[in-house]
Amino acid sequence: MDRRYYLGDDQDRGCLFDAIDKANGRWDWTWLAFAMMSSHVHYGHIAGSSDPDRFFRSAHTRYARQFHRRSGGTTLGPVFADRPSLHPVRESMLPRLVAYLHRNPDRAGVVTRPSHSRWTSHRAYLRLDPAPPWLDVEWALSLLGFEDTAAGRRRFDEFVTEVDLQGWSWDPHDADALRDVAETSDPPDVDWAQLIELARRVTRLPREVSVQARRKAAPVRLLVALVATRDLGQSYAAVGAVLGMTAGAVFNLIQRKAAQPGVAAMHTEITRLLQAA
Repeated sequence: MDRRYYLGDDQDRGCLFDAIDKANGRWDWTWLAFAMMSSHVHYGHIAGSSDPDRFFRSAHTRYARQFHRRSGGTTLGPVFADRPSLHPVRESMLPRLVAYLHRNPDRAGVVTRPSHSRWTSHRAYLRLDPAPPWLDVEWALSLLGFEDTAAGRRRFDEFVTEVDLQGWSWDPHDADALRDVAETSDPPDVDWAQLIELARRVTRLPREVSVQARRKAAPVRLLVALVATRDLGQSYAAVGAVLGMTAGAVFNLIQRKAAQPGVAAMHTEITRLLQAA
């Protein structure tokens, strides 16, 4: 934020929340976490297909106007220096990404535990403070592998507090390339019936067994989720809507099962069948 302290108190942060709320309809990215420090901010998102710069321009310009109004005309110009830096991370690193964001005040020496700070989304995750309307805590906890229960939130708090972030770094992806993709592409249409039928064929699931059968159809659901998210650009939410699962359950299914023996071979086979169809 231009290397100056533009988020000095709770009222400033409330103004930024309000600016984000009003601008959030300009994109389809999903909020995962935030950390609002005095001189800079961190946002965690699941990327959508919209150009992120449209949202950031709207939210940050709106906040700048409110900030200058509060200053009584003693400040002028941009508050946020340049457009934000984008740092894509692998799906498997999402829990550590959120921990990194939530531990910003702790690492800065402002508090002794992440749960003591209202500058991040951590207290909202723990249901100690209300979540802003654009942050779905239940969905986010599920996506990260935790339940929105007292025990699940306690485990999440322990994870954030104790996970080793030594050597944490962003993936070396090209942020401009991510912007280019967001500006020009939408996820392709998927013939879900065909994809499910091919997954049935590859896994030899009898036709009388429902795809939503918890155990017998698990290999079919895994194949559909793998192909849809990794090969066809579909979101976890889109896959979940087809399979009768939450977005977090789809994410966790892939994380737990994708490396199991035989899955790679089935993935290769269904990809071949899709290409031949």
